[in-house]
Amino acid sequence: MAAPSPTSRSMCRTKAAATTGWLQTSPTLGIVVSLAVIIATRTYFGNKAFDEWAWRIPFLVSFLLVAIAIYIRLQLQETPIFAEIKAKGQMTRNPWKEAFLSSNIKYVGIATIVLIGQGVVWYSGQFWALYFLQQVSKVDALTSAYIVGAALLIATPSLIFFGWLSDQIGRKPVILGGMLLAAITYYPLYLWLGTVTKPGNINYPIAIFIIFILVCYVGMVYGPVGAFLAEYFPGRIRYTSVSVPYHIGNGWGGGLVPFITSAAFAATGSIGYALIYPIAVPAVCFVLALFLMPETRKISIWEPIEPRTAS
Repeated sequence: MAAPSPTSRSMCRTKAAATTGWLQTSPTLGIVVSLAVIIATRTYFGNKAFDEWAWRIPFLVSFLLVAIAIYIRLQLQETPIFAEIKAKGQMTRNPWKEAFLSSNIKYVGIATIVLIGQGVVWYSGQFWALYFLQQVSKVDALTSAYIVGAALLIATPSLIFFGWLSDQIGRKPVILGGMLLAAITYYPLYLWLGTVTKPGNINYPIAIFIIFILVCYVGMVYGPVGAFLAEYFPGRIRYTSVSVPYHIGNGWGGGLVPFITSAAFAATGSIGYALIYPIAVPAVCFVLALFLMPETRKISIWEPIEPRTAS
């Protein structure tokens, strides 16, 4: 997943999330590209060869993308905000101490709550949709890749749209709205998905539409989050402060979704039990963030202000 980038630290306040929303599409488009490579490899070599040895080819292709990413990263320069802080001598001598061994730690905790909810929705709406088709509905790997890939591609603009919407009405209602809708509708949506993806009788338009809805929830929580994090922490310790909640929320909170949901379904055979984690975590994070998360839309990232709790 893409962390808040340098662009999020040098953006126009009036269209901050609309700008970073474009960057937030990169993980979803990355999944689309990976599915396309898998589809092409399976189609060319056949399922038997793919299962035996050709599954390595997508990993080899990824080295090219890594090389391109490294080249792009080497071309980047420091953001105007960081350059100004450095020129004025306002840099902190110990960013880790100021970020985590000061009053700032409570803001890191609040951001972690928001990011855990966001991470679980992100993984539940994209990765587990693919696992669901393959493990629950028993749809073959190639067909499930086509369905999920099409839905992801169609829904990718939602990240930009909800980023833009958060510029208009605020980060908090959009992000929390995504968590709430996910918690309320995951169970009926996945039940519906199961009924339209029975092997030999797959309703492709409806299956794609359901996953499109799931990915729109991703757009709601993930599209504005880059702008929220950039606005929430002061520039001199911004990236240090963001690092912990971002990786806890997405690496641990979201990363556990495929393991917990798949294990729960394997143990019980129940979709309801499998969805306890994807439903309960966003619900709890929604309630906590409702009282703790501040609205940051009108905060300028150029101002050396301290992060704020909800008023």
